[in-house]
Amino acid sequence: MSVRENTEASPIGRSATEVAGERAERSEEYRNARKEYAAIRELRERNPLAAHIRERRYELGLTQQQVAEQAGTAHSFIARIEKGNHYPTIAVLKRILAVLDEEIIITVVERGEGAEAERSDIAVPELVAA
Repeated sequence: MSVRENTEASPIGRSATEVAGERAERSEEYRNARKEYAAIRELRERNPLAAHIRERRYELGLTQQQVAEQAGTAHSFIARIEKGNHYPTIAVLKRILAVLDEEIIITVVERGEGAEAERSDIAVPELVAA
């Protein structure tokens, strides 16, 4: 899925794409943020969990090393997750998400024939945190 380019003119006569391009020319920080979010969008196509972790870490201004240390795992492990090449166990995922101020909620959906699907959200208990 590609991002739709906004070519419609704004009330002052320039498209959002033009304005963003001009801002990127002036600000290295803005250019870097655009690149990061473009990479996250591409990653989301392949691995939504990896994209979520990477985006949340970026939003909080944390490095992979900081997340790894606080979650009690290796920097290389976080890097593999964020590349979309590895899925952590639920226990490790809980620790990573705790660093990112998030928690796991597992959704169970009943798939019975002819019946309306029933959905249950279940918080992952502390017993799994080991």
